[in-house]
Amino acid sequence: MKFIGQKLKQANRESILASIFAILLGFIMVIFPSEVLDVISYLIGGILIITGIVKMYYYFKYQGKYNIFNYDLSFGIFSIIFGILCIVFKGELQDIFRIFIGIFVIYEGIIKISLSTKLNLIDTSVGFLSFLLSIMIIICGIYITLNEGIVVATIGYLLVTFSIINIIESVIFKHNLSKIEKYLNEKNN
Repeated sequence: MKFIGQKLKQANRESILASIFAILLGFIMVIFPSEVLDVISYLIGGILIITGIVKMYYYFKYQGKYNIFNYDLSFGIFSIIFGILCIVFKGELQDIFRIFIGIFVIYEGIIKISLSTKLNLIDTSVGFLSFLLSIMIIICGIYITLNEGIVVATIGYLLVTFSIINIIESVIFKHNLSKIEKYLNEKNN
């Protein structure tokens, strides 16, 4: 059971670190809304273009044309085209980024619901509060995902809000971790 406790502590630390990173990203999105998404679009496009050039270089340098299973040339061309499209159609890429953030927030909320049910198993008074916070996280994620007209700064605010709720819930979980371990020990013995 000690192994499970260590895994729970590790998952809790990772959740807090992800939340801190999300808070930083949220503040950057609030302060520099249009610049952030432009940088992300150019960064993804640039990485794809560079990857495509490298793949094409390796194809010609190492005589990939004589290897029937070498697709570096086609992968390189596709990567370059896709990179250019990411830069040219950065508005659409920004919509994908918004949806990705929303789905990530929903996923975190679902994970937190699972943790809140475990807190309810050990009869803690914070299990219900944890459940409500999890529902709030999911609502933030749904709002981000479905709202096409959402401004980047609003996404930043919601990301900061979600992250703060997530940290509060992680602290609640950490505070009750010994009770959870005791409960699991009793159930497994």
